Amino acid sequence: MKFLIHLLLLITLSALGGAAWVAHRPVTLPPGVAIKGGGKNRDPVDDLKQAAIKGAGVIVISETEVNRHLEKVLSARRQGPLARWVQFENLHLELEPEVAHVTLVWNVSGHWSTATVDLSVVRLEKNFRIEIVGGAYGHLKVPRGLLRPLAPALQSLNEALQEEIHALFQMNQVRVAEHKLVLDPRFP
Repeated sequence: MKFLIHLLLLITLSALGGAAWVAHRPVTLPPGVAIKGGGKNRDPVDDLKQAAIKGAGVIVISETEVNRHLEKVLSARRQGPLARWVQFENLHLELEPEVAHVTLVWNVSGHWSTATVDLSVVRLEKNFRIEIVGGAYGHLKVPRGLLRPLAPALQSLNEALQEEIHALFQMNQVRVAEHKLVLDPRFP
């Protein structure tokens, strides 16, 4: 009986160790994510504001343009007791039909660490709602309830991107498509 308990504990400890190893392996970002500049220098927020005022046609913003804008707008601040060892590096957005994968990248004492949050945009009558549908720590996929430790980071992003979020939700239709956002300010 004692042997079985020790065997069960060993299996449990091995599973937890394996999960920790998978969670600490950062995801590989697509090539070109770290490249700064280049391409069109259009301001997506200005485009959104102009479209909302004019009520013009459909606006398509590519994944690359969104990532370039996020890189330009977001800057890391060091704060808290772990600020010497942990620093937010960047955010990468990957768009698939109906789901946006937001990957947060941190530098933890010289090693990369990533967490991915999968978001979907839902319209409820006159209001838009962003829902967390799942995510991952490194390569370890987890249900949305286990992403709760990321709440302070997501709240900070919400505060930093308030102007962009407000401009985005002035549109009447917001659709996440393959590698692009499709926005329409016109009434359906």
